[in-house]
Amino acid sequence: MSDHDPAERVTVAGLLGLTVFGLLLLSGRSGDLLPSAARLGLFLALPFAGAALWWTRRMSVVVAYLVLGGLLLRLADFPPGGAGGSDVLATVNEAIGVVIGGGNPYDHVYQATRPAGQPMPYPPGALLVHLPGYLWSGLYGVQMTQVVLAGMAMLLLAGLAVIGSWVLALPAVALYAGLPNLINLSIDGSNDTGTGALLLAALVVLVWALRRGAGSAELLAAGLMSGLALATKQSALPLVALPLAYLWRVDGLRAALPYLAGAAGLFLLLSAPFLLIGPDAYLRQMLSFAGVHADVYGWNIWTFAQNMRWPVWDVPAATLLTAAVGGIGLIVALALPYRRLGAAVLAGLAVTLLVLISARWTTYAYFAMLAPVALAAPMFLRWERGAGEVPA
Repeated sequence: MSDHDPAERVTVAGLLGLTVFGLLLLSGRSGDLLPSAARLGLFLALPFAGAALWWTRRMSVVVAYLVLGGLLLRLADFPPGGAGGSDVLATVNEAIGVVIGGGNPYDHVYQATRPAGQPMPYPPGALLVHLPGYLWSGLYGVQMTQVVLAGMAMLLLAGLAVIGSWVLALPAVALYAGLPNLINLSIDGSNDTGTGALLLAALVVLVWALRRGAGSAELLAAGLMSGLALATKQSALPLVALPLAYLWRVDGLRAALPYLAGAAGLFLLLSAPFLLIGPDAYLRQMLSFAGVHADVYGWNIWTFAQNMRWPVWDVPAATLLTAAVGGIGLIVALALPYRRLGAAVLAGLAVTLLVLISARWTTYAYFAMLAPVALAAPMFLRWERGAGEVPA
């Protein structure tokens, strides 16, 4: 990685990243803030990373320390055999086995869900992304896929320094690497960490395409990456659709069409086999995620209402509200006159948050999908096409 900032700015950025990560390491894992072996080892190594930065003035030293440290924290707590608190990846693992066995994962009665018999409401991209891990080591490999994608997200955040400066990039990497909840959510059996990493990758590919002149082939590649994220989880839609609105506003149909063709084409290509063998089952499962949980839980207005002893709407009414809020929010966001990619990214984050806080079930895991994009948003905001890196 190259850096065009003065040496002093490089050093300041690196020390800021190391300080953020060091404070997260000191947060410990228990009530009396005692360190785990991995955290203590990384903390003891931190002064050496700082000294190496000061001596070499090379940001690669800090990036390597943060990324390897973030991976170590995840691997140190990785559950044996790939078990975890969430049933999501266990269900994906079972679904992949059904497909390999020649069955239809969207009319299968699942045993891995809690309780058994619940739907598998994830698009086929979720199966494709986790297939290499499944072939390598079953459920263990499926869950390890999330750790690999978390590592990819850290590298992408560091790479975004080319458009946003190291002063923004290094703290973002440190936060993603060391925040305890993000560490847990990449190893607890949920799938939002991977979806967030794929969304960030799609935006990075889009920036690459725009920096290369917004050619059709490059925009098609960005669309394909966005389509893969959408085919992994439906909730990625706002952060796929809003960059499309940006392209339409700035470059018109010439740019928007290749991106749309890539995103929609890949989603339909992955969906086609299941639409052919069981369209009713497939469509029913794709819509089932909206009301699959009957109770109120998590970070939303209904939990707040319960705590305040206010009335709480039942599942059908609350689901209708969530659909209305999300639909109206997306329509309004799509209509805005974007001139910068960062504004479209913020709009995508805002629409997704509206959906999450208006739903009856909003587990904290969902925010792992937004975390890497939110951490990258300041860098997208600082970037202006044709101007290179915006000075810090």
